[in-house]
Amino acid sequence: MHADRRQHERAFTLMEALLAAVILAIAIGAVIMPFTVAMRTQVLEARQTQAVSLAEALMEEVLLRPFEEPGDGNEDPEPVGCFGPDLGESSRADFSAIDDFHGYTDLAGTITGPDGKVIDDPAAEGLSRHVTVQYVYVTGQDPAEDPTFLRVVVEVRHESEPLVTLTRLVHWLN
Repeated sequence: MHADRRQHERAFTLMEALLAAVILAIAIGAVIMPFTVAMRTQVLEARQTQAVSLAEALMEEVLLRPFEEPGDGNEDPEPVGCFGPDLGESSRADFSAIDDFHGYTDLAGTITGPDGKVIDDPAAEGLSRHVTVQYVYVTGQDPAEDPTFLRVVVEVRHESEPLVTLTRLVHWLN
């Protein structure tokens, strides 16, 4: 009988085993947590870098266009405030002036480079781009005159949340 009692005292109880499992789970969680946070941070940084790159590329493409529609000077000028693509400009490659980009949007999963190819980088997943163009009048400028500045804004969003916004002021030179 004395031997049975010693054997019983050396074994773990169910409660002790559960307590050991809980302590082990907490320790493993504490060790894994920094790795999980680091991976999430790396994904966010890659997305941010890709968003900046996409915004800069589109802004550069916009700024390569002339301030006004090109022509021989004999056409009727476009009315002030008439933004967006002109007739016959159905794609970004057809845009002939900065203001043609007003309202241009690349939806998530359809962002294209200047070559027209869809960007399939995993960091671009869920990103979209949008361009707005506005006239800017400086203080003291007569509103009856044609404006000499355009504000171009390229915004990159991730799942409808703003991620990167680039703004440039373009001056028209005679």
